[in-house]
Amino acid sequence: MADETEMSLEEIRHEYQLAQERIAALTVLQDVARNLTSELDLNKLLREILHSAVRVLKASAGSLLLWDDATNELVFAVTDGGAGEALEGQRMPADKGIAGWVFTHHQPRIVHDVRSNNRFYSAIDESLGYHTSSLVAVPMITKGQGIGVLEVLNKKSGESFDENDRDILYALAGQAAIAVVNARLYQEILDEKDRIIALEEDVRKELARDFHDGPAQTLSAMIMSIELIATLPGSLSESAAAGLADIRTMATKTLHQVRNVIFELRPVILKTRGLEPALHSYVERLREAEDMNIHLNIEGLKKRLPTRLEEICFSIIQEAISNVKRHANEKNVWLTAIRRGDEFQMVVKDDGEGFDLAKMEKSYDRRGKLGLLNMQERAEMIGGRLSIESALGKGTTITLNAPVPP
Repeated sequence: MADETEMSLEEIRHEYQLAQERIAALTVLQDVARNLTSELDLNKLLREILHSAVRVLKASAGSLLLWDDATNELVFAVTDGGAGEALEGQRMPADKGIAGWVFTHHQPRIVHDVRSNNRFYSAIDESLGYHTSSLVAVPMITKGQGIGVLEVLNKKSGESFDENDRDILYALAGQAAIAVVNARLYQEILDEKDRIIALEEDVRKELARDFHDGPAQTLSAMIMSIELIATLPGSLSESAAAGLADIRTMATKTLHQVRNVIFELRPVILKTRGLEPALHSYVERLREAEDMNIHLNIEGLKKRLPTRLEEICFSIIQEAISNVKRHANEKNVWLTAIRRGDEFQMVVKDDGEGFDLAKMEKSYDRRGKLGLLNMQERAEMIGGRLSIESALGKGTTITLNAPVPP
């Protein structure tokens, strides 16, 4: 009787310990799931998913395979432990191996002794110098569609995986599948933005060539003809000469404006020499063509910034200045570009009429003008933050803060 009581107490302690471990694992799982929903970088997300799975199940290694629907293959997207880095990027048919069975049947699988399973690819272990004894694999499914397989190998304790491990991993895989789909959609949006910007850049280049070969050349020829006529002896009356001089002045100013448009469409100096020389050239052209009282302050840009950062910052500056020219009725514009270590700040400030920012944001979808939205989206593409401050009669200040990548 005493032995039976002692055995029962031991079983109770064991069950209690299992329950505590399960609660701890589910708590970790809840925290992991919460973090997954906020991560939109697909590669970081996949590594976080797998690392969490290996950690929660106290395993020594793991791998996450994604389905390539174009080739119907499973691709080793990320690995964790077990010297599996060499596996990343490797492919296998979607219906082969233990992972293939899990993927095609949409069912989890526990294998206590992989050597006795004819689906196990022993060649992988041999090539990596790793010994897999047991594993648990679960499908990653969302809306009935399989997107991959999550598998972990070898418990550190030496024990086999059990149903409790399978259920925990299955729950993580469900959350992970949703997070992966969201990250993929986000990446598609970013890729589409890049594609649109590339198309826009091609259009801008084409327009710049057309302006250079068309209106700019015509205006230059007109100015030369006017200057030639003005030098002919006795060919013009005093009033005609004065009128011709006025025409020459207008044509020259128009030529400056056209050349400024060409520069804005395709600032070659930005690509060849960088942001600081491009801003100096841009400001000088604005002063000539627009009679703008613009003040330029540049610090820390002797060394070039990454090309993408320079191009997007310059396009934001162009959009901000364009808004000033169209709407501000300003007397002064202050343009500041400062780099301090791994931070870049750009400020465009004017003393013009300003506007009611809250009112404009409410009616933005009905105004048909996307300048502010374009600046916001471009800032996000470089991981930056754009802030706009404005009030009626108090001018406008646009500030961009962006990290400078290595």
